[in-house]
Amino acid sequence: MGGELWKLDNKQLMAETLAVSAEIHTMQVQRVDLMIAMYERDTVEDHGYRSPAHWLAAATNLELGECHRIESLARLLRLEPEVREAYSSGLVAADKARQIAYFCQHYPRTMNPCDFEKARTILIDHASEKVATKTTVRALIRRLEHLYGTDDGPPPGEDTTRNELFVSTTLHGRVAIKGEFDAVTGARLRHLLSPLSAPRPETNGIKDDRPASRRTADAFEQLLQCIEAAGLVPVEGGVKPHVTVTASITDLTKNTAVRELFAHSPEQGYATEPWAGPLSIDTARMLACDCQVTRLLLDEHGVPLAHGRTHRSATTAQRRALTVRDGGCAFPGCSTPPAWADAHHIHHWVDGGDTDLDNLVMLCGHHHRLMHHTEWEVEMTEARRPQFVPPASVDLFRKPIPGNRPDLVV
Repeated sequence: MGGELWKLDNKQLMAETLAVSAEIHTMQVQRVDLMIAMYERDTVEDHGYRSPAHWLAAATNLELGECHRIESLARLLRLEPEVREAYSSGLVAADKARQIAYFCQHYPRTMNPCDFEKARTILIDHASEKVATKTTVRALIRRLEHLYGTDDGPPPGEDTTRNELFVSTTLHGRVAIKGEFDAVTGARLRHLLSPLSAPRPETNGIKDDRPASRRTADAFEQLLQCIEAAGLVPVEGGVKPHVTVTASITDLTKNTAVRELFAHSPEQGYATEPWAGPLSIDTARMLACDCQVTRLLLDEHGVPLAHGRTHRSATTAQRRALTVRDGGCAFPGCSTPPAWADAHHIHHWVDGGDTDLDNLVMLCGHHHRLMHHTEWEVEMTEARRPQFVPPASVDLFRKPIPGNRPDLVV
């Protein structure tokens, strides 16, 4: 329409604006539906992106924060079909739908199912009114939270008897953690996580693009590593807590000579961990990249035959050298610092790969898993610098991509 807007009278101009607004909402609903489908299918995983939000930001001119808001809305609406229907029909705007869906996922524990259904209906009806705003919706949510609070004993925020923590294994061996703590315990946890979850310093003009939820998850992982490294954990069963992975040697290695030597060793096609259960062989090989390894050789009946010494795959000196060479995760565009990266064996040590700098590369957890679970490959150039080869699904010609810190290439 552009230059012909002058032909519209005031009434037509207002009507056209409303029509365009409705069309924009329809397209936004469609984008959220597409994001839900992408999230459910892990569409962008093979392309090396951490999430659909990261892919959308890289493929468009949208800011990463906006992309994360789109993705978070999609994840919430995926779990709340009633709120999704109200949003899709145009009754509820995106921000108000996000508030209601979040409440539905975190409603007061004293609220029974019948009251919850009524509360959800009330919130949707209120948010559907044209006079409703984000502030009024939030005020209504606070009233519901206050209504279902109690006045017995200490204030709800300081009642330690309400503390709960659930740690359970879900599909594919992933672990779901859900809990609620009193204000003091929560403050202790936040103080420990705060310095670890702060955005990383800007490097070469690249900002830390991780959302707050991802930074907190990474901080929690690092906190566990710090506690383990400091030895501040109790002994259970005569040993300190550790991850124990068991796998058949013929499953774990690709070395032809070793496989022929243990030709009668049973192939299970998976590894096992006492808490996590079955793990893929790729994950077992990834864990063996940068950890303390104790070899325990079993016969066909599961009886130990030989017990090897514990050794570290990458020494402290080698990690320091990798820090200088790679500067952190070497995957293109990743800014994870060295302290949060693993030393990945390009040619796995189980297959006869040496533990030296030409066979090691620093990778963050996300890109470490990418190397083990997808067709992405890493190789060394003649300048002894890592470069990454994408799978054919990303680049049909599999053109190598230089790793980070190309300024060090000579």
